[in-house]
Amino acid sequence: MIKIEKFSFKYKGSEKFALHDVNLDVPAGAFLGLSGVSGSGKTSLLYSCCGVIPHFYKGDFYGSVRLAGLDTVETPISELSKIAAIVFEDMDSSFACTYPEDEIVFGLRNFGHTKAEAEEITAKIMAELSIEDLRGKLIRSLSGGQKRKTALAAAIAIKPKVLLLDEPTGELDPEAKIQVFEILEKLNADGLTIIISERNETLLRKYCTSEYTVTNA
Repeated sequence: MIKIEKFSFKYKGSEKFALHDVNLDVPAGAFLGLSGVSGSGKTSLLYSCCGVIPHFYKGDFYGSVRLAGLDTVETPISELSKIAAIVFEDMDSSFACTYPEDEIVFGLRNFGHTKAEAEEITAKIMAELSIEDLRGKLIRSLSGGQKRKTALAAAIAIKPKVLLLDEPTGELDPEAKIQVFEILEKLNADGLTIIISERNETLLRKYCTSEYTVTNA
């Protein structure tokens, strides 16, 4: 599903490589956990898998990254986004709407669902993530954990083939962290390819089918 060969990347204006000589083959249906020290390049690797690098973040790009056979450099981000969805660690920069339910509906409508279909799917997803009580609340007023669940719900709702998550359980309590991973485990069992960056290596080892340690050395 994702094939990375001899890939290195240096952000524009930086003297140091964010990623260096990465070779990674992620088959369809994998549940891959990314580990590594802070600053090792986990976020950059996730951005590279879906085309955020190099389409939004410019720099020196070496090697090859392919998503479902598509070269992420040559393929427009609009096409790549139909295959892979990403939940950013900095969620505030990715929200487009005022209320959680509208955020989920917005993504579904962009992918061609009718208003009725989008609202039905939204209700189901919010129930699965136990965030029905967030309806009508301003996204900017939500806690960090509530925002993370909202972003996850919006990503899951559009049913991508690949789901990329950058520290999705930050600011969640231990029980909520497990709930998120159990939901991801079920999605993976249904065929969704998942790549997740997570500081809690115990959770990675328990739920992920494979692990990759990121290093820019």
